[in-house]
Amino acid sequence: MAVTSLKYFLLIFAIIMVFLLTKNPYELEYSAKRKNEANIVLFGVKTYEILKSGVNSILISSKVERFKGYDKLYNINALHKGALNLIDSVVSDRGLLAKNILYLDDNVKYVRSDGLALYSNSVKYDLKNKILSSNRKFEFIKKNSKTIGTSFVYQMKTGIINATNIKSVIRINN
Repeated sequence: MAVTSLKYFLLIFAIIMVFLLTKNPYELEYSAKRKNEANIVLFGVKTYEILKSGVNSILISSKVERFKGYDKLYNINALHKGALNLIDSVVSDRGLLAKNILYLDDNVKYVRSDGLALYSNSVKYDLKNKILSSNRKFEFIKKNSKTIGTSFVYQMKTGIINATNIKSVIRINN
């Protein structure tokens, strides 16, 4: 009786093992539908760049969707300690981060703590080299001057801006 029970148990065990061996192991399947979905979604994200001298920059986003190779960010505020200890702030409604380059879209605003401001609808922000650039219409405001142009490259470290097709209005107060 015990030997017969053992034979049935081994037979059932062998059948289960063969069944399990023929099944594919559990794994993530990336179908066409799955590729359009984020791998992970994060809320209230803060990313810090810390150097020997302390915190150099902070990137704040209300929501981040992480995909393979890039991240989508929403309600972005990037703060950076720039030249002459001025604080640079870049704000945008949404953006895409890939390989240390942040592509900002919709209501992009760059404001420096001394009053300089730059507005555009689309800006490329190189996080490593601290360079803002755009091939879209922009508005650059500094104290008594206002400049409108079609494209620019602004080096945040040195404070130098190169722009094309500009129209500028400069008010001189006596």
